[in-house]
Amino acid sequence: MWEAFVHHESVESIMNDKGLAKVGDNLINFIYSLAKSVVLGQTTGEKVRDSVLARAIRATDVYNHISRRTDAGRAADAYEAIMAYLWMTGKITIQQAVESLTNTLHIDSKTNRKKEGEVAALSFQYLLEQHIDSLP
Repeated sequence: MWEAFVHHESVESIMNDKGLAKVGDNLINFIYSLAKSVVLGQTTGEKVRDSVLARAIRATDVYNHISRRTDAGRAADAYEAIMAYLWMTGKITIQQAVESLTNTLHIDSKTNRKKEGEVAALSFQYLLEQHIDSLP
């Protein structure tokens, strides 16, 4: 269905696709909101900070395909583009992503923002690591 939007031959081209990053931004916020809602037992809407996604991608082998001087915004965009690519190519479902985050998102209603960001970064790192082999 979305083949025309996700035709990429390298992980670098995926990470530089600004359109995929925009789709991925919404996707990431959606799956994180769902996962956090499951973990906390109440619905919540969340926006994932760039610093969280940047920390997640920098801890994976995928980061070797990005310039070391990349700021948090570009690193987060790269993460978002990858997740959009994986979802749009059917290599990951929203349910799988939510389940992965839910299983590793060890927070509660008393977790402060800084600690939640650290835990979320690890959860997003794990999610990406599970699917690195699905990238071109």
